[in-house]
Amino acid sequence: MKNQTSGTLNVPASGISAVGESVNVLTEQVNNLQRRYYRSMAPDCELNSSSDRWYFGAILSICIGLVFPPLFVVSALCVYKAKKCRKGGEVC
Repeated sequence: MKNQTSGTLNVPASGISAVGESVNVLTEQVNNLQRRYYRSMAPDCELNSSSDRWYFGAILSICIGLVFPPLFVVSALCVYKAKKCRKGGEVC
């Protein structure tokens, strides 16, 4: 009777740990870049004035309006209020 082996042959895995370490280093570098990028963007993303808040409300209502269409009326109202606050220079 012949001896038959099933499965695969054993292959030495000498380079696998080096690949895993380099992936971890690369992941850490990407995370550091993302952290620095978002930290530098933070001051630009603040809502400083009332017209900024109205425009943010308009954007949000347009996004939700794609699911619930009556919110397009709310977005139009928000844009109107934002332009009114910006033209008059008053705090709304």
